[in-house]
Amino acid sequence: MLSKLPALALICALLFNIFTVSAQSNFITTDFFVPNGELSLQVRKITENTYSSQRKLPLLLIHGGTGGTTSFDLDVPDASFAKSLALSGFTVYVMNIRGWERSTCPTYNLADTALVAGSCQEASADIDAVVNYILKNNPNGKINLFGWAAGGHWASYYTSLHNNRVAHLVVLNSLYGVKAPWPFSQSFANPADTTLFDNSIPAYRQSNEQAVLNIWKTGVNESDTTLKGDSVMIKAYAKSAVSFNEERLLKVPGGFRKEAFYMANGRKYWDAKDITVPTMIIRSENDFWSRPVDVEAYYDGLMNAPLRKKLTIRNANHFVFLDYNGNGRRELLIAMNKFIKKGL
Repeated sequence: MLSKLPALALICALLFNIFTVSAQSNFITTDFFVPNGELSLQVRKITENTYSSQRKLPLLLIHGGTGGTTSFDLDVPDASFAKSLALSGFTVYVMNIRGWERSTCPTYNLADTALVAGSCQEASADIDAVVNYILKNNPNGKINLFGWAAGGHWASYYTSLHNNRVAHLVVLNSLYGVKAPWPFSQSFANPADTTLFDNSIPAYRQSNEQAVLNIWKTGVNESDTTLKGDSVMIKAYAKSAVSFNEERLLKVPGGFRKEAFYMANGRKYWDAKDITVPTMIIRSENDFWSRPVDVEAYYDGLMNAPLRKKLTIRNANHFVFLDYNGNGRRELLIAMNKFIKKGL
């Protein structure tokens, strides 16, 4: 029995290192741009070279309505979800879809009332450009995808078209095409309209710092382990979100809101049956964007996936990946590691 103690201690130490971003960790961060036609897509690569193993699996993080570095690599101690993943042995890439943070954006015809600025088709093309760049020296290689909220929608759409490029797909707090009550149905459309008019949702979303802060109030209640709206982290999150232009506005293409509105009313932009890679659907119990019915419908539709998993993280909200004071992010990290590395 005594001979097993050193091995047990080593395992405990490794587990601690995986889920704790240590001050002694050696993170290497590289920022670069990937071309996609006339566009330039911002990408950040993060690796950790002290504790993690030499064999690092590539993992691409795809943001939702707030940009990639703000969401996944926030400059607050212990707040970086990307660094937590890098510490567990991934080579982490954080990208921005066209129009988010420092990724450039095409000139849209705002007079076109049918316009979907930053559509899932456009987002998929951006993801494809970044994936091809990451795997350019490995033509038969595959990447692991993680998509949050709208990013889950985009990543799923991309995977349905490019299963041969995806090793595992993880979707967090995302909608699926199910007609069911949705809290944003009235605010995203003109409530005076009895039909769904395309011009009811603006081509661009514009939010000031206070509006970004207010988003947190939608999903925070007394049972949440996530930090409250007056925390240093949430203030830093809001400040970062609006820091990418002189107007100090979170100004991004609004197509994801339009597509979300229609998805919540039953429209499918992609079908889960067309996804043929191992897929895990995760939802925070107190998420304000997705609904339990989305998880069930998506899971049931994965009839051609070789492995499918679903998980609800209790007492967590929309921003679970920033919840380093509670168990939400820890549970998310453990689930992703087990699923991608071990198929569990």
